[in-house]
Amino acid sequence: MFYSLKKREIYSAVQQSLRLLLSIALSSLIAYVCRLHEPYWALITSVIVTQSRIVQTIQTSQDQIVGSLIGGVAGLIAIVLENYSQWSSLIVFTIVIIPMVALVAWRPSMRLGVVTLAVVFLFPSPGGMFERPFDRIMAIIVGVIASLAASYFILRPQARCNAFIHAKVAFDKLHILLHSVLTSHIIWEEVESMNDDVASELRDLASEIAEARKEHPNYTLEHSDPTLVKVYPILRRLQSDSIFVARAMDEYHQMLPDETRDVLKISLNQVFERFIQLCNEQADHSEPFFCSIQAANDFEAMIEPILKEIKENCPKTIQFTLEALCHDLILGHDVFMLSKKLRAFS
Repeated sequence: MFYSLKKREIYSAVQQSLRLLLSIALSSLIAYVCRLHEPYWALITSVIVTQSRIVQTIQTSQDQIVGSLIGGVAGLIAIVLENYSQWSSLIVFTIVIIPMVALVAWRPSMRLGVVTLAVVFLFPSPGGMFERPFDRIMAIIVGVIASLAASYFILRPQARCNAFIHAKVAFDKLHILLHSVLTSHIIWEEVESMNDDVASELRDLASEIAEARKEHPNYTLEHSDPTLVKVYPILRRLQSDSIFVARAMDEYHQMLPDETRDVLKISLNQVFERFIQLCNEQADHSEPFFCSIQAANDFEAMIEPILKEIKENCPKTIQFTLEALCHDLILGHDVFMLSKKLRAFS
């Protein structure tokens, strides 16, 4: 698993490098066709805007455009004051930059406005007096367009694949947590540390799902890829169930027979291996994939020994928490079966 994650990270780094190069090349081409006086501002913008995630690219694009427009307007005001008043350039620049700094203090994402103001007003440029702001704003817009084009149409990030990789890691960490609390009396601080690791994977999973929504703005994920949407809430439920099991085991650890521990351990190993297999199959595809898996009855056969052992040999508190866990495991398996069931009825 570690090797798989490292391989994915290297692939993502290479993909982002190519995306940046393509964004720079595209912005250079557009700036040349538009005959901008200072095309390098388009290149700088494309480097800043092009992120590894479409969500970040869109947000940075909005900040760049709004900031450059505000800075361009401020630059126009400064140019007018300089040419139609008796004030020196330093006084004019000071008057205009004070409200700009206040704006940046209130909205840090608008800091590009200060940069645009300084570039428009302080640095000489070919063209007329009022041509400078429009030329530089146009260069920034060209850089944004090139970045969005590279992000959406060239080497688009595969958020869906990454989401199922995080889901797989989350299932594996939940398995480690449950295995630890069922086989050994670990201290509560270790349980919290393991739970934090699971929570970190869930945050990444939620982020990738949000990214997948941006990658496919014309589709509703709830209909086009229900497995991807539903895997996050079921993992949240399993995380909660695992903590309840851990708390119950912390209180009633000595009351669980060794034979029961062995049955639970073996059965849970099979259950989580199935989930990891399902996540791997989904992660290998950039589009919704109908898993070629066995019927749901086979999965319930894995859960049956757990439920039987729980009813016969577990204290009431542990029985309640483990039954809740088993119920959500069945629901989780149904989430992965959902795509196959939808195909059968389509």
